[in-house]
Amino acid sequence: MKPSPYPRDLREFIVRLEKAGRLHRVAGHGRGLRSKGGPMLSTLLTLFGWLFFLAASLHAQESPIEKLRRLPPKERETRLIEGAKREGEVMWYGNWERDELDQLARSFKKKYPFINVSIFRGGSGKVEDKVVIEYRAGRYLVDILIAGTGKMLPFRERGIIAPYFSPETANMHPALYDKEGWWASLASSPVVIGFNTERLPAQEAPKDWPDLLEPKWKGKIGLDTEPDVMVTGLLQAWGEERTLKFMRALAQNQPQIRNGHTLLVQLLAAGEFPIAAEIYGYRVAQFIAKGAPIRMVYPKPTIFTTSPILMAKHPPHPYAAALLYDSLLSEEGQNVVGMDIGRVSGRKQAKSRNPEFAKLQESDHFLALDPGLVGRRTRDAQRWIKEIFLKR
Repeated sequence: MKPSPYPRDLREFIVRLEKAGRLHRVAGHGRGLRSKGGPMLSTLLTLFGWLFFLAASLHAQESPIEKLRRLPPKERETRLIEGAKREGEVMWYGNWERDELDQLARSFKKKYPFINVSIFRGGSGKVEDKVVIEYRAGRYLVDILIAGTGKMLPFRERGIIAPYFSPETANMHPALYDKEGWWASLASSPVVIGFNTERLPAQEAPKDWPDLLEPKWKGKIGLDTEPDVMVTGLLQAWGEERTLKFMRALAQNQPQIRNGHTLLVQLLAAGEFPIAAEIYGYRVAQFIAKGAPIRMVYPKPTIFTTSPILMAKHPPHPYAAALLYDSLLSEEGQNVVGMDIGRVSGRKQAKSRNPEFAKLQESDHFLALDPGLVGRRTRDAQRWIKEIFLKR
């Protein structure tokens, strides 16, 4: 018997049509079908056949990791480990500090000693330039990327990343991972207002974003040259009109512009200005632990940075890449983030050097930066910052 040229489900559909008297075979042509319902039914059958062909093609194009997604958790992990042992390595591009990336890599190798972790460390721009050049040349070298909140969308539009659904996201705060699998945040940090306790009593310090607009703070506020987290966060919470109004009013108070968020905290601790807006909470906490005379307040909304983990679209080591992605979000990986590094974990019940920050994620004022919005509005935010704060 000659094999049928049609997929199984399509054959069954054709048989039902024949039994119903709606279809018969052309004499002398076993493969030919003619509709008794006229050209419209013939067209539908052709379309139906192409849909089956397309579905089969898409199934064939599924990555090994996508196919494993349908397996039970234990079997999935076993298959990942088997594949990763054959690969033996994983390539990670990241914009975190080198020692932070190394701490996370050591935690991963402790669990998977058979995988060598190679790391390229650079700023967001360097990571972006490197991977874009490689993908244009058809050189697929990277498995996992961490390149800053605003890079997710450009990478997605360029076809550099692909969705990945880590089972570990089930344990994360819902605002800190993408439901379509495009990203999950390795860590976050609140953006705070800091003040010097030797220059300003706590009861007099500004408590919220609008408080910074009071005339008494004119010339007394330190601000980074790139306060883009504050601007995009307020844009996400308030919309464009209110955000621009706030920025222009803040500029009227003549903030002291400095280049670098860490430098801003150092100068605040030294007493160069009594207040610093838009500084990172984890960095302030580090200075407080060393005895610096500074404190912080949490304005509303309390904007949290996000640090998206991204899966490369063509990872050379897909099994090891999936294990690394899962490991970074696992309890062990997030304890390294929260305790050893001191950033804020997005995983529920993870240990934290700053439990106060973790509690903020459960407050009504918590706002996690949306990488999609940041990607769409970063250029607008940078233009506004330049026009409003830097051209004075």
